[in-house]
Amino acid sequence: MFSELIQVVALLFFILQQAVSLASAKEPENLHALKQAVIFYHDSGEYDFDQEGVAQRARDYLDMRINQNTNNQKLAVVFDIDETALSNYQHMLKLNFGMIPQLVVEDIEKAEDPAIAATLKLYQYAKEKGLAIFFITGRHERLRDATQKNLKSVGYGEWDGLYLKPNDYRDKSVIPYKSSTRKRIQEEGYTIVVNIGDQFSDLAGGFAERVFKLPNPYYFIP
Repeated sequence: MFSELIQVVALLFFILQQAVSLASAKEPENLHALKQAVIFYHDSGEYDFDQEGVAQRARDYLDMRINQNTNNQKLAVVFDIDETALSNYQHMLKLNFGMIPQLVVEDIEKAEDPAIAATLKLYQYAKEKGLAIFFITGRHERLRDATQKNLKSVGYGEWDGLYLKPNDYRDKSVIPYKSSTRKRIQEEGYTIVVNIGDQFSDLAGGFAERVFKLPNPYYFIP
């Protein structure tokens, strides 16, 4: 139910943004100033602090569910990758926060993205407690080798499933792909107790007990 609510809220927020932009001819905030605010948010440590807060809440919920798991359900955690498990910040900064698809792909292929510390700690805790780990990413299947290499190099050594978007995926939203993948995991007998990501579209569509939204001031994925 909470996941469906997240989807509705995200959709209403998008509609409201569009309505405001159409109804108002006022000059928006300066783009350079916005980018500087984003850089300050990252460099000040507040970004890391906010990530740690979300990860801690997810860990608290895991603790509760592990203690309640008297019937030995196969508990699982689902992680997104970009701006959830791995950080693309240095690449984005280099491009002045411009999203040029070919350059983004070239950076991913280098397999050099650092781990997001709060997420890595959550991953390690879930592994220690014996939970199944799944990654569901919006990256395309052609980037599987680079993605696997990068994950392993920064500490995400093992997982029970790594799902990448089909190369021919055409839907404008990742919600159908990600939600159907979670459904598939549940049909394999797992109970997804935590689904964590940086986009509302990572979390919408159900098939998870609790969702946890990490901060991402850099880009929006429908």
